[in-house]
Amino acid sequence: MTFARLMGIAALAGSLSCSNNSGSNLTGPGNSMPLPPGSADVTIQDFSFSPASVSVKVGATVRWTNHGPSPHTTTSDNGVWDSGQLNPPSGGGGYGGGGAAAGTFQMTFTKAGTYGYHCMIHPPSLYPGFTGAVIVNP
Repeated sequence: MTFARLMGIAALAGSLSCSNNSGSNLTGPGNSMPLPPGSADVTIQDFSFSPASVSVKVGATVRWTNHGPSPHTTTSDNGVWDSGQLNPPSGGGGYGGGGAAAGTFQMTFTKAGTYGYHCMIHPPSLYPGFTGAVIVNP
C-alpha cells in the first residue's frame, strides 16, 4: 500500500471517529464545535439554564453545557430526552479552567412543539426556577 493511500485511510478513520450524533454526550474538546446555523446553546450554571427559553426551527440542534461547579442534567418533562449527569469542568478552582472539559449534551429536534425541561438532580419541587423550554417552530 502506498504512503499516500495509507494517509488517506488514516484521515478518513480520524474524521469518522471525531463525528458526533445528535443526542449524544460530548465530553472532550469536541464540545466547542460550532453548531449548525439556527441552532442554540444553553449554559447551565448556578442552578439556572441561560437562556431559560430558546426558539429554534425543526431540524435545529440545542446544546447544553454545564459551566457551574455542580453536576446537572437536562431532562425533558415528557420523557423525550435525558442527558444523564453532565459534570462541571474540573481543574483550576470551583468553576474549572484547565482540566476536564465541561459536560455537554445536544439534541436535534425533529418535531414542532414546546419541550419543557429541568435538572433531574435538582428537581423543580426544590429549585422552582431551574427549568427551561425549547420552542420548536415548523
